[in-house]
Amino acid sequence: MQVIIGADHLGNNFIERLREKFPSVDFYDCMQGDEIPEETSMAEVYFGWPNSTQFKLLTNLKWIACPGMGIDKIAKYREILDSDVIITNSPKTHVNAMADYAIGAMISLAHRFNDCYKDQSQRVWDTQKYNSKIVELTGRTVGIFGLGEIGRAVAQRCVGFGMEIFSVDPNPSFVPDFVSECWTDDRLDELCKISDFLIVTAPLLASTRSSIDVAQLELMKKGSFIVVVSRGGIVDELALMKYLKLGHLGGAALDATVVEPLPIDSDLWSLDNIIITPHVSALSPELYEMRRIIFEDNLTNYINNKNLNHICDKTASI
Repeated sequence: MQVIIGADHLGNNFIERLREKFPSVDFYDCMQGDEIPEETSMAEVYFGWPNSTQFKLLTNLKWIACPGMGIDKIAKYREILDSDVIITNSPKTHVNAMADYAIGAMISLAHRFNDCYKDQSQRVWDTQKYNSKIVELTGRTVGIFGLGEIGRAVAQRCVGFGMEIFSVDPNPSFVPDFVSECWTDDRLDELCKISDFLIVTAPLLASTRSSIDVAQLELMKKGSFIVVVSRGGIVDELALMKYLKLGHLGGAALDATVVEPLPIDSDLWSLDNIIITPHVSALSPELYEMRRIIFEDNLTNYINNKNLNHICDKTASI
């Protein structure tokens, strides 16, 4: 059986670990470039995110194992969605690190760490600039858009800061007691209106794309903050820039943008009240090891004709 390793997402040495654990399987390293070697055309499994050209060449493909949680990198290809090929992902591995990032971003924005870092780099000691300009988290309202695993983990951490927690999620699997209310998405405007901090943890779907735009940002409190940890495209970036420049929003933190890498000429880079990180909030050693184990366990199931874990609903994709 042939398995293509098409991403070095879990480390270049992962393929050697797989060869040791599954000696009867032929693993092919296709981590560099988009070309698929002719000898791999009968591969049944692709680990990674194949593009349309690669997919068309793999006529015997049965299963695409996405190393991450989101499948939007391949869901944009209609031929993949319309096929019988199973897609799995790696859920829950990213939850703790991303929730920690959200809290860190909230504190960084509230304490104006961007300005502090700038002062430090210029050896400036200016206490007066921060006088009555720091925001305490205690007693503030946090709105969480998307009460999945990440959203619940963020909410749990917010409890420790004495924050009041509200959420919007059209179909939450579980609403913890410490979340004051969880509303359906027709009340997103209300969530934006009451939030001192709005945390975006929702997946990027047709129903969530650009769901926070000019109308929602206009409703937000003056001086409020937005943190995006899930996917770019949920918050309209042009609208976000407008309200950051106007000072209506106190600040924003983006770990995901519509286009990645963020273009060098994007105006987002030049804003003083924004934190931009290159989609790294989840990248802990623990995440990578959990994802390795998920693929190994699923490959064992596949070889033994057992049901795969974490099968994605392709109809819910973009």
